[in-house]
Amino acid sequence: MNYKIYIAVLLGLLLVTSCEEYTDIKPKGKNLLETADELEYLLNYDFNSSASFNFFKYAILVNDMYSYGYGQVPTVIANANKDLEYVRLVYDEEVDRAALTASDRNYEGLYSIISTRLNMILEQAPNVNDDPAKVEQLRAEALVLRAYLHYIVVNIYARAYDPVSASTDGGIAYMQEIDFEKSPVKSTVEEVYNFMLADLNEAIELNSLPNKPANSMRVGKAFAYAVKAKVLLSMRKYGEALEAANSSLSIKNTYEDHREQIGSLSFARNGMYADDNLFFITSQDYNPTMCNVSADIYDNYYEEGNIFKEATDIWGFPLLDQDYGLMYSGINGAALWYAPDYYQNSAGMTTADVYLIKAECLIRTGKINEGIDVINELREYRINPDVYSAQTATTEEDAMEVLKKVSRVEFICTWKNYVNIKRWNTEESYKETIRRDINGVVYELTPESSLWVSPFPQSATDFNENLTQNY
Repeated sequence: MNYKIYIAVLLGLLLVTSCEEYTDIKPKGKNLLETADELEYLLNYDFNSSASFNFFKYAILVNDMYSYGYGQVPTVIANANKDLEYVRLVYDEEVDRAALTASDRNYEGLYSIISTRLNMILEQAPNVNDDPAKVEQLRAEALVLRAYLHYIVVNIYARAYDPVSASTDGGIAYMQEIDFEKSPVKSTVEEVYNFMLADLNEAIELNSLPNKPANSMRVGKAFAYAVKAKVLLSMRKYGEALEAANSSLSIKNTYEDHREQIGSLSFARNGMYADDNLFFITSQDYNPTMCNVSADIYDNYYEEGNIFKEATDIWGFPLLDQDYGLMYSGINGAALWYAPDYYQNSAGMTTADVYLIKAECLIRTGKINEGIDVINELREYRINPDVYSAQTATTEEDAMEVLKKVSRVEFICTWKNYVNIKRWNTEESYKETIRRDINGVVYELTPESSLWVSPFPQSATDFNENLTQNY
């Protein structure tokens, strides 16, 4: 299909289907995006829908949780049909995952937003002149979000950034233009990260982002700096990442305070309206109001007095319940987290993300006590004051062990634990083998396993020979 015709049809689908004012037929060759308000429409994407994404599988992979269904896990393992769920549960590297991946809604969903919304804004913005200040803000938002969505993509479908090998490790296609007649080229991991930094720096230099965006699915200045901090942390540029994290926290530093939940009989988080959101993306079918927490996490990661673990429902039953965990997963020791009013920010960012980035940067630059102080400040909002005591550490390794345990619980049942553990596994001092005990049978996911890299789906590789697998 001719490129210009494709764009016209695409814009027609985006604009005509939702707003009556866009239903007028435009003359042939007329640009449908004529005003800043029309351009802004492309940013009104609902990241609160699980239909576009599914990050459950990464939480399952790192043994945060099990999949759903009454007694389902043993049934999946026993089934002779070794599907992708089986692979994630028992860490079977021999299964041809690419052959089983006809499509992938994360890959397709993220690239769809990048290509048909963000890049469209960036391409059309120079042609929109009615409100220059607003157009500059929209450009900055699109640049930040393009960087962040590519960050998610590269950390799923490529190896984690390693300064030793990033320049040769296969990465992903970084979509910077709209050209549906050309196959995108796969960049290296290092190139992808440099592209992300370029987008973020350009967005910040525009100085047009609001301190307080219209809602938590729109980009503000604090989120821009938070994404920059996350990218630089992954590149092990700790000093620069710390500077970016501090810039983010200087704009927004609100905590989610679990202490307010003590005695409330209903553990709640107000989803996209929560005060600690920087950008909200939920991606889990249960969000995770319902999460089968693994026995390993239940037994070894929750601290004494953790308010999340000790919360009860209106009838006095624990919200994190091992009896129901066994019933739902079929795994001894598993615990079902069930809190219908709790809506996690599963793939976006909150201030907790930034505080933990700051803590790690301080620890990595030799400021052990300052890093532990940041962690303890977060812990004060998570541990019942009746039993709270401050953590201490004298070495980087000890401090990182504290951080990793706090982080694991903070981001339970989200994709964030997957990406963090994958990142730490590039360093000899912080590698860990994930061990899953399923009713006495232990399965292991080593730091070197190919399962840390997801396959590109056939819906992409069948049409782009540049997309060779990265594992």
